[in-house]
Amino acid sequence: MRLPHNSCETSRDRGEYPAEAVKTESPVILVVEDDAAVRQTLVKFLEMRGYGVMTAETADEGLEAIARVRPAAAIVDLRLKRGSGREVVVSMPPNVPVIIFSGLRSESAELEVLRPLTKLVEKPYSLLMLMDTIEGMLEQARELEA
Repeated sequence: MRLPHNSCETSRDRGEYPAEAVKTESPVILVVEDDAAVRQTLVKFLEMRGYGVMTAETADEGLEAIARVRPAAAIVDLRLKRGSGREVVVSMPPNVPVIIFSGLRSESAELEVLRPLTKLVEKPYSLLMLMDTIEGMLEQARELEA
């Protein structure tokens, strides 16, 4: 959802995928993260695991993304340079799993109570633990829908 810095660079060139560019049969995961290196690492890792990925750098972009495409799950950094990831988390449909990235447990405790399909993954995190958490939450969401 990030606009290119110059006319020659596109989101796809940077390894990022705005909501309107995501066309996949795989479950799509929204990544809301303002740190480009972290965001790109997550995109590559999730794609290697067979997921479609759409990205947002700000809370506004995250909100625009969920208005256009209903993700299967979301990974949201609460502390963004522009806006709060909290806005994205509370705007997510209740049956969509959300993983919150934070360095402080207190930041996510209220959200975990408000949204049962919300879990904290504390920074620093392991990509394998993150994947286990995503897959477990997606399974939990499928069971709730059945």
